Amino acid sequence: MDNNTLFIRTELGNHELQNRSAGFPIKQRQLLFLIDGQNRIADLAAFSPNLEELKLRLVKLMELGLIVEEGARQPPERLPSIFDPTVQPTIPPPGSTPLKGLPSAKALQNVRRIISMTDQTYLGGKLEFMLQDVFDVMSTPEELQFCIDRWQRTMRDAGLNDMADSYMWQVRSALSD
Repeated sequence: MDNNTLFIRTELGNHELQNRSAGFPIKQRQLLFLIDGQNRIADLAAFSPNLEELKLRLVKLMELGLIVEEGARQPPERLPSIFDPTVQPTIPPPGSTPLKGLPSAKALQNVRRIISMTDQTYLGGKLEFMLQDVFDVMSTPEELQFCIDRWQRTMRDAGLNDMADSYMWQVRSALSD
């Protein structure tokens, strides 16, 4: 990614700017707003004192499917991810090693804090045992997936769809660090 790279917002990026998800980081939203198909990285650097940090934030926006390089194929409006409850995780056969390991301990700690806080605030502690019995001792990405799915499903079952979506931005952000 050189300083002449030009980015455009995807439909998903435009949707985020219009709906302003509560959990979406403000610095990322500000950067997303500046991406208009005319400002190159060199132009965006005027708004960010650290060029490397700016590039990392751009990469995160690309990973979320909110921006693409000009001329690149637009991603689908709704990207499948490990956080999508309609996508079932693929469990490797016994004896095989998973392709990816768990995220860093810091990322897992941040995800646990989000799940725990929302559980205490909105769900009355319904997920406390899941956090202790599964999350705190997990060793595979599938167990992490199970915890995230369970948390998201419990939030939705409680009628907290918007909250689940908002906090999912924070979970995604924590896992991408």
